[in-house]
Amino acid sequence: MIKDLKEACGLPVSFDTESSELILGDGLNDPSYCVRNLHDLKAVWAKPIEEDDQVIYRYTSALHLKEDAPVWKKANMAYGIVIFVPGTFSGEYVKSSGQYHPPVQPCNMGTPEIYTVLSGVGHFLLQKASPPFSKIEDAVMVEVQEGETFVVPPDYGHLQINPGPEPLVFSYAVMDGMKGCYDPFKTRKGAIYHEMAEGEERYVFNGRYPDHVPLRVLRAADLCQLPELNERVTYQAIRDRLPELPFLTDPTVFPESAALQPAAAKA
Repeated sequence: MIKDLKEACGLPVSFDTESSELILGDGLNDPSYCVRNLHDLKAVWAKPIEEDDQVIYRYTSALHLKEDAPVWKKANMAYGIVIFVPGTFSGEYVKSSGQYHPPVQPCNMGTPEIYTVLSGVGHFLLQKASPPFSKIEDAVMVEVQEGETFVVPPDYGHLQINPGPEPLVFSYAVMDGMKGCYDPFKTRKGAIYHEMAEGEERYVFNGRYPDHVPLRVLRAADLCQLPELNERVTYQAIRDRLPELPFLTDPTVFPESAALQPAAAKA
């Protein structure tokens, strides 16, 4: 079955619910379409993978309406879409490998990112650390329902997990040309926690990390980090507010109000 995402993201995009492939419509640029397989992530699974190799997620590079190219170039920002298959592998929900954004100079901080779930349910695991990424200061799981948006603050490494029975599709907005730093996750065979579909514990601490940092579990619906970009955030909503989002390229101006705390705790 083909599911249309036009209402959710504002672009002529749909996806095949069986094959988890994105379908890009007319009027868009021609982005690269990247594929990641199960065995590409063999370094970060909680247990050895026994299943045959297969595609687990796909994503576009910078995606935009053709006429909007100058707007995105001027802002030095990019918008794209990612799709994950559903499923579990060796008892763990399908996930990405995890990455930190490399620090930008002169502030030496990693840049933020904006995520919106367009279809399905996403769990986004975040862990705060500065280079050389050896000490984790905070660990957070953000549960994001379809139509919800949240912001990854500066210096939070992150990965995406699909805990649901359907494909997970989400958009991202980030500094253009950002090259993720994956090695800190590979070195410790994954993030500080693994989300397991089987076993007594849902969130299992990764003992390759030296300090047992407690995991905070938050709902995107409770955060309200950016009130103007809180629900049903489309491509156009991001594009039209690019001048208001300088923190995507300059983390020193990230608003304190957008910290990972429920709205009630901020009041």
